[in-house]
Amino acid sequence: MTQPSISARRQLMAVAMLVLALIGGLVRWFAPQPSVARDVGSMLMVLWLPIVGNIIAWLIQRAKTPKHLPQGFAAGTVFTPSARIELILLAADTPRLSRPIRAGYFDGALVVGSEGFTTRLAVPSHGEPVPEVPCTLEVQFLRPELALAQLTPGVRFALLSGRTVLGTGHVLPMAG
Repeated sequence: MTQPSISARRQLMAVAMLVLALIGGLVRWFAPQPSVARDVGSMLMVLWLPIVGNIIAWLIQRAKTPKHLPQGFAAGTVFTPSARIELILLAADTPRLSRPIRAGYFDGALVVGSEGFTTRLAVPSHGEPVPEVPCTLEVQFLRPELALAQLTPGVRFALLSGRTVLGTGHVLPMAG
């Protein structure tokens, strides 16, 4: 995940408010004690307050951002099934979205409660999932030691692609 960049317009506004606040400080410094110029200088100095709020928000966002993201499946790695699942795709609102999973490998996440596990589904060319029809697929987990502790046979899950829920299902016992 990359840090979102601050737009040039927003940076320009921040610099302008800081410059006005500095000018207000100078006006206040050199103006006589009871005067309109001193009051205007005080008003200009207040312009630094939104900047401080933005700096604090930026620091909090930076502290919460993960230092490294887990890598996905490397290109060309061999598919090794970790589990079997029965998946039922949700009906889509538009025909274009009615077949989100095509033959081949499909990367997504299986979510149980508040925990998600990065997965790769092996979709056979003769068995592409159809909405509202159960299908059995093999799944490979990026971190099988963590996923298999939570995804035991019978556990219900939701399949996500990005932030979109594609379907629900449950884990099946491994064959053989």
